[in-house]
Amino acid sequence: MPEISTALIIKIIVIAVAIGGGIAVIYSVKKAVSNAIGRQLSRANDLLRTINDATEERQNNAMQFTYVDPNVVNNIKRDFPDYDENIARSIVENTVMKYFLVINGEASENQLEYCTEAFRQRAATMAKDNSSTVTPKHYDDIHIHKSQVASYHRDHDAATAKFQVSLEYKLNGIKAQHIYEADYSYYLSMGIEGENASLICQFCGAPVDTAGSVCPYCGSEIHSSVERTWKVSRISMLR
Repeated sequence: MPEISTALIIKIIVIAVAIGGGIAVIYSVKKAVSNAIGRQLSRANDLLRTINDATEERQNNAMQFTYVDPNVVNNIKRDFPDYDENIARSIVENTVMKYFLVINGEASENQLEYCTEAFRQRAATMAKDNSSTVTPKHYDDIHIHKSQVASYHRDHDAATAKFQVSLEYKLNGIKAQHIYEADYSYYLSMGIEGENASLICQFCGAPVDTAGSVCPYCGSEIHSSVERTWKVSRISMLR
């Protein structure tokens, strides 16, 4: 058997060490990559959990209102001493619930009580347009968390209390929360229409400006036949 030279032995040892070192390096790199991937996956999972927790918390907690005038009720009562906040809130919330049923096609616009005729017609048009789309919107599990009058404005035509309504629903199966705004307006209205109307002389039919005045056409004293009433005149998504 031929003798193995010292040089060959050294070469073999060097090659073995190199191979072993290479394997160790590959193993170390593989382990480092695996650990890095594991850390990234862990961070991604933590981020997903944070997002899911935040989403769940948002869905379970009512959305907060935007700015609410702290003196709003007092301002309304200054102009309308008989204004009842509880009755107003009940009417607004009831109207909002029925509004979604009308959009769904599950109720008639005529079921929208204490509303202006113009608002009823807008709701009917929205319901018709919704039913004619390829994928109609459908609202389920509607729940009102809270509502509150947020602001008040009055001019020569009407006084309007703006309510904010925090609610949630499932829109085509997807849960969502929003703030809706409802205008609760006090109009001079003829009959049950709830719209602004001018006074007319009950004797000659001429238009006049105010009750208690004298008709400029026939000289008769004018008495108001109009009815003052609060009605919901608008509902829209605020955010």
